[in-house]
Amino acid sequence: MALHLGRKRHAPARRRFWPRWMVERNTSTAKGTDTTVADRPVAHRRRSRHWWSSRTNPVSAMILAAGWAAVAILAFGMLLTWADANPGNSVVDAVLDAGRWLATPFHDVFTRNDPEEQLYINWTIAGAAYYLLARVLSWVVRF
Repeated sequence: MALHLGRKRHAPARRRFWPRWMVERNTSTAKGTDTTVADRPVAHRRRSRHWWSSRTNPVSAMILAAGWAAVAILAFGMLLTWADANPGNSVVDAVLDAGRWLATPFHDVFTRNDPEEQLYINWTIAGAAYYLLARVLSWVVRF
């Protein structure tokens, strides 16, 4: 005698080549009659039962967006420095000020004779640290 786990005894066996989450088990069309649609695949989106364990957690998304914003500001500041942008311009000055503020904890991690090379190295380390911190915090908040 075989065990029938997850399906009724009178229901036909599902095809083996379709993943379990793509096949609906039972649908009732009329009162008291059950028809199975295991013979054809029915694609549907599987939803998580709890919003805090899914990938669409709004707090987790905001933390990850803040990390990406910090990385974007640092990368844009490095790009402006590499392109020798005019620091007298208000947009360039604002981006470089925000980048300096974000990279303050990583100011003298590596010292070089060339100040631009030192900026590139330290701001890259700061961007990687902010990205990793945002990923870890967003992962922790999901649970």
